[in-house]
Amino acid sequence: MKKLLAIFFIIGCCGISLFAADVQQTAYPYAEHSYLQGRTYYVLRSGRANMILQTDKVGYVPAFGFMLFDMGTPWQSKVKKGAYNFTETDAFYNSVLKMRLKSFPFTALPQTTESGWCYVEGIPSVFSDWWASGLKVKETITPIGDNGLFRRMVTLHSSDMVTTDTAYIQLSLPEQAAFSSEGMILCSRSMGIEIENSATDDTWADAVLGIAVPTEFTSKIINDGTTLEVGPIVIAPGEQVEVETYLLADVGSSSMEASEEKLKQAISKDEKLISAIADRWAVTNKIQTEDTVVQDMFDAARNALPCCIADNGAMNAGIFEYGLQWIRDASNTCLGIIHIGEFETARTVLEYMLANMITDEGTTMIAGMFDKPDLEQFDQMGEFMHAMKSYVDWSGDTSLLTKYRGKILKMIERPLHPVFRDETGMVHNRREFWERTFEDAYELAYQMWVIEGLRSAASLAGYLDADDRVPVWLAEADKIENAMLNHPTAKLVDDGHLIKRRNVKDKQIFTTLKYSSWVPGAPTGVESLSSVYPDATMALPVAMNLIDPKSELAYNTIMETEKLWNRRWNFGGHDRYNTSSQGDQPGPWPFATTFIMRGEHEAGLHDLSRRSLEWLYTVDGGKGGLWYEEIPVIAAGGFAAGLIPWTSGEVSLFMVRHLMGIKFDHGQMIIKPNLYETTAPLKADLRYKDSRINLEITGAGDVKYAFVNGKKISPDKMGRIVVPENFKGGIIKIVTD
Repeated sequence: MKKLLAIFFIIGCCGISLFAADVQQTAYPYAEHSYLQGRTYYVLRSGRANMILQTDKVGYVPAFGFMLFDMGTPWQSKVKKGAYNFTETDAFYNSVLKMRLKSFPFTALPQTTESGWCYVEGIPSVFSDWWASGLKVKETITPIGDNGLFRRMVTLHSSDMVTTDTAYIQLSLPEQAAFSSEGMILCSRSMGIEIENSATDDTWADAVLGIAVPTEFTSKIINDGTTLEVGPIVIAPGEQVEVETYLLADVGSSSMEASEEKLKQAISKDEKLISAIADRWAVTNKIQTEDTVVQDMFDAARNALPCCIADNGAMNAGIFEYGLQWIRDASNTCLGIIHIGEFETARTVLEYMLANMITDEGTTMIAGMFDKPDLEQFDQMGEFMHAMKSYVDWSGDTSLLTKYRGKILKMIERPLHPVFRDETGMVHNRREFWERTFEDAYELAYQMWVIEGLRSAASLAGYLDADDRVPVWLAEADKIENAMLNHPTAKLVDDGHLIKRRNVKDKQIFTTLKYSSWVPGAPTGVESLSSVYPDATMALPVAMNLIDPKSELAYNTIMETEKLWNRRWNFGGHDRYNTSSQGDQPGPWPFATTFIMRGEHEAGLHDLSRRSLEWLYTVDGGKGGLWYEEIPVIAAGGFAAGLIPWTSGEVSLFMVRHLMGIKFDHGQMIIKPNLYETTAPLKADLRYKDSRINLEITGAGDVKYAFVNGKKISPDKMGRIVVPENFKGGIIKIVTD
């Protein structure tokens, strides 16, 4: 299991007790925990430099700091110790800004600090407001250019001081500067800790870290060469002063001198640095609604997603947890990337998977490796093809299908091999969706994703020069679906709802298990028997419309998954499966909650989907658009709760596909809005192929008619607007009852 990999790494490599935070070497307790209540992360990127900002609302630790990683080395961010600026004594808190008044250095503290997203010339940036005695301090960090540069604007407001006073700003490196020039210090850093790498990465780069201020500010080097102090800054009561500073994380720098030139370019305020990144962000999707929950969540996910992907398409599927890659995580994150309009980034993810994560035999990567046939994850073919179809639908780019035709065809056909199937037509193996190993059985999620993968492949067959395979793929998809829903002894339906798993040998429903846990205090280690039901994946066929979302089967299934809400806690959220069978970390899982939320919404259960959405908005991580894999409810959880880009992808997908109701049927755009009452009216500016769509939805009711570039269109029998095939972009206005 993914979680097992993370926990063994933490126990074996870091030597950290899961219960005793005081054994950490750093001077800051809980600094190395990924999860802490009130802790939110933000992510920014400038080229290969990945900045993960940590904000805290509890305790007396610095409330605002950051870690620096190489985007091209996903496994570096497996633990915080891997950061270039991590040290054993101060963790990454050398990154915090200090404000000196007389001899006392102030920094942001949780109880007086507010942080969040903001925009500088259209570029997503992160701000932090805090107090240094009577000075109101605002930091705003903005990525500039694509060469590891970040601008840290410091605004000082003498808000509560009664006379003119003098302040000094202190900015530090993790070690003594090896190079300095006027207003500038730099040092060279390796990764904070040597980490076992994944199957697709075998090297890492050193980085030059630097800090600089423009020459109009007086500065000096202090603290044995680790710190650049800016000042004196004289501030009168009510006065506001701005100090522009720059950070550099020059990954793979060829020399100190080359890094110095980059900082000099920043100090010169070269407008090309800002305009290049501003132009990129200008083309991403945008929505406008007075529904704060919808607006903020879409924006947060939109801001975070592109900063989780390297220029070559690689990503860490679990930041501070796994450092590894899966086809399923990359595909679903890619799906979210597509729905924020980042087509170029989506293409790099798809090509990275094709080049590095799928074998010539069509086997798909699991946790950075390729497993035995009876432990393959059959959902991965379907998730990849679903993402590829979505990419083609939205971008119009079919080049990857031509370039990697042979490998894609092998992957599509692989689950159809007789070794994976029996007389029912369904696929079966010992590994279930959440990666536990059980008896050989039919898994609901595998059937659904193989069906979806085959049907997506059929839609794309012309680009694969595989039209002759379409009848076979569609027939096999229908055969699996019919068996899944109707087989007399093996169907994955019971008592009027979908079920997770049924054994191959005796066709009995797989319901209970007994095995040891991997974390002290986890349910399977302390309880005599566990149940696997219900399971969040049961909602996926409803969310994907594999079954009629308004059917009794869909309703009953969603009501089964409702049992996962507040299973053993009282602050909301769904567990991924029955909490009694958690071998590692019980607690609500944000991306499992998105599965269920999508199913709830498609089923028309808006009260439930809204509750799920608002929980995702308010839970730790929601503000930053970078959600934890789960919210731990036992003591061991703080170390093993990573940050999952996939969840951010699910959120942006929900907004466009399920809320706005934009889907595709064999390349034909179909729109059937499904807004909350509080969300209407909604406007969206969406990227579409080589153009854009300006979409307006007037209300939350049924569609009366639409205007597509001025032409009135009535809904079809299903209440959908079928956008004309020759539509190449423009204005769509949907009028509802």
